Amino acid sequence: MTNIRLIATDMDGTLLNSERKISKANAEAIRYAESKGITVAVATGRDYTEAIAPLKEAGLRLPLICVNGAEMRSRDGQILSQAPLDKTLYNQMSAILREENVYYEMYTTKGSFTENQQKGIDIVVNIMMSTGEFATYDEVMKVAEARFKEGAVSVTDDYQSVLTNDVKIYKLLAFSEDDGSRERAKQRLLDLSEVSVSASASENLEITHLQATKGKALEKLAKDLDVSIRETMALGDNLNDVSMLSIAGVSVAMKNGEDEVKKISDRVTASNVEDGVAKAIYDLIDQ
Repeated sequence: MTNIRLIATDMDGTLLNSERKISKANAEAIRYAESKGITVAVATGRDYTEAIAPLKEAGLRLPLICVNGAEMRSRDGQILSQAPLDKTLYNQMSAILREENVYYEMYTTKGSFTENQQKGIDIVVNIMMSTGEFATYDEVMKVAEARFKEGAVSVTDDYQSVLTNDVKIYKLLAFSEDDGSRERAKQRLLDLSEVSVSASASENLEITHLQATKGKALEKLAKDLDVSIRETMALGDNLNDVSMLSIAGVSVAMKNGEDEVKKISDRVTASNVEDGVAKAIYDLIDQ
């Protein structure tokens, strides 16, 4: 029996298959881990609304590290911690992204917003094409458009109209196919204090507060559960997973993951469309 007491898994490209759903095999493996007294948590770049949907569909209730660690919730949905962006800092970040012609979405305590729905669809298509396997482009578009139809992201004419006094900003999800513009924006953002920049796909930037990373959130969750960080396992596929993979007792990369992620991980499991999370859980528990 393993000494791992806490497992944290990424969602897109990891726990979710090409249809952005949790497979039956993955759900059963999570329940198996729980039956052995292991806490299983999700660590995702998604906000709570978008993260909870596939969990509910699979009949799972898990602790959630949302928006790359900017928010942490209990299995019952209670907010346990927040690491929002200062609005003055947001204004600086927004100016940089607009100057570099880099589109972005804004993730807040009020939900996620876009000023351009078509660009928002393009983001999801980009992520899915880089992490999943699809028979046709139409399949990808159907899933991407559902993100807006189901209310995961709302459309606004002006981001500033969303930012009332009670609204906190968790993350900016930026996207550009222009490598030069995206890299210039990234470097300028990193020059600002208190900013963390990672990626969940080849053409995006995930921008949060410096204290909002999956690694820092995993440390906090482990501490809250009285679990040593050495007793944790983390699974992921992309650069926004590096912070938690780097500190976990056991780190597992997906076969479909980025080379950098595989390089820093202890193990490589099967891909997200081959129930890689389930395989990693059973390999760990039954070793």
